[in-house]
Amino acid sequence: MEIRINGRDAVLKSGTSFEYVAENRMFSGSDGYTLSITFPLKDCPENTAIFGNINRADVIARKVIFECEIRHGKFFKFGSITVNEINASEVKCQFLEGRSEQNFSQTFDDIYINELDLGQWPSGKPDPVKAWQPSYYPDAVALPWVNDYSGNIQNLAEYTVDDATQNRGHYSWHSDTWGLSWQPYLIFIVRKICEAVGYAVDLSQWEQSEEHRWLLVCNCLPAAWYTPQYARALPHWTVAEFFEKLEIFLGAEFEINHRARTVAFAFTHDLMAASGAVELRDVLSEHSTEVSVEDARCEYAEAKNLVYKECDHAVWKYYSCDWFIKAWKDRAVIYDTMRELLAANKGWRTWDGQHHRSSQIDRLLYAKDADAYFVIRAVSRTPYFDKYRLRFTYKCVLQPVNLFGGRIVDESEDADQIEIEFVPARIDYTEEKYGRCLFLSFSGYDEDNGTGEDESTYPFMQTHTIQSLEAGEKEKKAEYYDRIYVGFWDGAQNTRGKLPYPQVEDIEIMEDWSNFQYLHFNMRLNNRQLNSRRIVHRIDTGKKTTFKFLADSIPNVRSVFIIHGKKYVCEKITATFTEQGMSQLLKGVFYPITE
Repeated sequence: MEIRINGRDAVLKSGTSFEYVAENRMFSGSDGYTLSITFPLKDCPENTAIFGNINRADVIARKVIFECEIRHGKFFKFGSITVNEINASEVKCQFLEGRSEQNFSQTFDDIYINELDLGQWPSGKPDPVKAWQPSYYPDAVALPWVNDYSGNIQNLAEYTVDDATQNRGHYSWHSDTWGLSWQPYLIFIVRKICEAVGYAVDLSQWEQSEEHRWLLVCNCLPAAWYTPQYARALPHWTVAEFFEKLEIFLGAEFEINHRARTVAFAFTHDLMAASGAVELRDVLSEHSTEVSVEDARCEYAEAKNLVYKECDHAVWKYYSCDWFIKAWKDRAVIYDTMRELLAANKGWRTWDGQHHRSSQIDRLLYAKDADAYFVIRAVSRTPYFDKYRLRFTYKCVLQPVNLFGGRIVDESEDADQIEIEFVPARIDYTEEKYGRCLFLSFSGYDEDNGTGEDESTYPFMQTHTIQSLEAGEKEKKAEYYDRIYVGFWDGAQNTRGKLPYPQVEDIEIMEDWSNFQYLHFNMRLNNRQLNSRRIVHRIDTGKKTTFKFLADSIPNVRSVFIIHGKKYVCEKITATFTEQGMSQLLKGVFYPITE
């Protein structure tokens, strides 16, 4: 066996051994590492030349790190070795490789993304058509948005009809829009962060995915504040935290090489598919299986619930409400298709505010083909007099509910969950002439909890489903930009004379309820059809099995393992090394794949 540290041959302490653990990062977030490796210093000039001048204070501060490679036969690993303990006679170290080495590094721990130079808004005030098109401005766009505290629409534009017969018109900036605020694309922000810290980055796989290429960071500040730096609208996250959180949102992995100062990107699904399958033939007959009925502790990422971090804006009660679906789904009106749902309910586009027995106005609606729930929501009203009495006609929309509910794989109350802090932006209704728009809230301001209620003599009526949703909403206090709000914008939206807005929902219903379309972008976590493709392997977390087997190299732990004709996912494989090299007897921990 050969161990080279900083390009020099190192000598392992005679009579000792160490264990190398290859971990599947889908469980622990780590790759390969060793337990303690002991190198002698006394009477060993080779090791003294490597470790002889180490300062003990640097060891305590975790600053003693060397390049290291370990070779034996087919086994080869290159990474870092860190000194954990040193005295006059010997030094004890730990080898780290891949994600284990990346996790240990403190390089990005004190660098905050909102303090970096990430560039700033484009200058000038281009026409709306250009400001909204990535073909003109590929790094950022200036879409309209509502300051949820003041109610003012930023980047407001007006639509003028030029030829009604041809449905032609044009947009021009409103007289109050004296300056623009811009929303950058997420891929642009990632590039700028890497550039700011001096790392080269390869995002080619991201660029090739249209669904991800046009992800927009909706965080921005009013033009009147004149704070054009993109970084100022981002959360106070370290660079390391940013990439960790972004991996969860994208279902991807960033390989950060601090020695080479490079960042590489790949989707986890592609990496898993490329790992292939490995059949273990020389498995010892003796093995052990721990069968857990309760309190099973399995860290496999795909065996945990995946949820968006809860938001305190007014529409989140519709976006994510698993509790509501559980309470109402047994009474839901179920349709085979979205077209059937629309045809059966489009008469409720207008509503008199009265609750009629057995009517659909107060029901939860479900379309099987879209795997989506809806409620009928009143968004505006028009007054009229009926025999000297003031009444209202309500305009209603089909409101998707729980579209951004969690990917629930464990229904227990104490189930582990992974939280995504890149969350769907709030898209809500403004006045009739403008339609839907992006809304943003500011720190320190409490949301108006009277969203569904008018304080005048005549209350703003809502359906029972909406009233139930609002009653379940707990009071919270907003913290501006402690997360990143995202949407999809490729510039291809048909605005129909209304304001453009970033898309977050995967279903777009026509204003007259006559039709709908699926969008090719999807931020849903709970879509059954999508999850059947997204979740690569489902495992039985209650059957943790240890196998011992013979091999002259360590297989890829991310592969599917075929053992005695059954498929398994591997958590980790442990190998023992001595002066003579790696033992062929390996030990692995596995979970069976459920079909």
